[in-house]
Amino acid sequence: MNMGSEIIYRDEADEIKKMKGWILIYGRRKVGKTFLIRNFLDYDVFFRVNRDGSILAEKFVMNRISNMDEFSKIVVDLLNRGSTVVIDEFQRLPESVLENISIVHPRGNLLLSGSGMRVIKNMLGKRSPLLGLTMQYRLGLIKPANIIRELAKNMDIVQAVELSPYLADAWTIPFLKGEADTRKAIYELMKYSKLTVPALTGEIFTEEEREFTRMYEAIMRTMGAGEWNYKNIASLLAGRKIIDRADSSLIIPYIKNMEKMGLIESLPVYSSKKKMYKLASPIMEAFYYLDDRYDFEEVEVSFEEAMPAIEKLRNLAIQNLIAELFASIHMGKKEYYMTSISEIDFIITVRSKPVLVGEVKWGRYSNNDIKNFLERSSFIKAEKVFVTKKKKEGSFDNVRIIDANDILSMAMNSGETKMPAYDQ
Repeated sequence: MNMGSEIIYRDEADEIKKMKGWILIYGRRKVGKTFLIRNFLDYDVFFRVNRDGSILAEKFVMNRISNMDEFSKIVVDLLNRGSTVVIDEFQRLPESVLENISIVHPRGNLLLSGSGMRVIKNMLGKRSPLLGLTMQYRLGLIKPANIIRELAKNMDIVQAVELSPYLADAWTIPFLKGEADTRKAIYELMKYSKLTVPALTGEIFTEEEREFTRMYEAIMRTMGAGEWNYKNIASLLAGRKIIDRADSSLIIPYIKNMEKMGLIESLPVYSSKKKMYKLASPIMEAFYYLDDRYDFEEVEVSFEEAMPAIEKLRNLAIQNLIAELFASIHMGKKEYYMTSISEIDFIITVRSKPVLVGEVKWGRYSNNDIKNFLERSSFIKAEKVFVTKKKKEGSFDNVRIIDANDILSMAMNSGETKMPAYDQ
């Protein structure tokens, strides 16, 4: 198993290029924003705002700018001349600088890139000088089709599908080791990322919001441990004295903030107004699950001990990846169906109408597995798809069986890839 290049091509660059006017690209750190802009978007000048308030410049006569008034004048002048200006980590700028820049809107082309909750809460709030001046684009994990077809160039397609959910988090790509067993590769990624995953969570919040970090992290850890119901999450946090009472209204605002930043994804429940929530990043989900079960962050846990849990998590991540791939192909939405007696892996809907129902059985399967799936999903009138690692001889009426090779074909036919995703 060899990645060869650390470049994964993705489609987002083409989408961003079609956007008009001033643009804001945002999302949590290490999803590929800076790398995408520097290497595959056109610009005249690139500025990066450091934590100490200084400005580093590329393609400009000065390499470093320390005076904010001077920086404001430079940007305003460039925009007035019709230049395309990038300001990376713009949320670190004082509000007065943003006010000065906003005055020249819509002249020139301004591309802002930012990480952290402050982008959502302050920069696009009611009193923000940028409110109504930018189109927003959230950059998240690498899309399933992009990651699958690129990995398949360098490894067996089964390995590619199994690793795709984890390498969709762009920062993990350089750390992939040549393990034939993908469970071992995932284990190694997490074992040597014990400081990285919690740090990625902490960096989302500004200094002014440190008091809320405990709440955000508690919610993430609870979701990572496998709890998807926000009412149960509230009960658990109340039991730990993190919130005053078991009231879901106390945590919903935090969940919504994390959803906006791409940390959490909401899962619509089919034929219901309810939603469940899960961590968007499979590597974060796996890390917090293992930490809850084995105290993984503090204790040395062997691969042999963690392997059953990792296999379970990997198969759930594959299920979610395939659901996203189908949703993308159908330009629809993935939904779930779960009751106390029955469960369906995923349902793809288009304008609230089901178009596809899917079951993922990654490994050996029997004819009874297919029959059970058809029985459980019989009340939904839509195409039925049964997904497995390698399909057997034979066929079933009323169901399409697809395997890893078919998944690759789907990914290859879903569009051209032109964008690397690794954020250095």
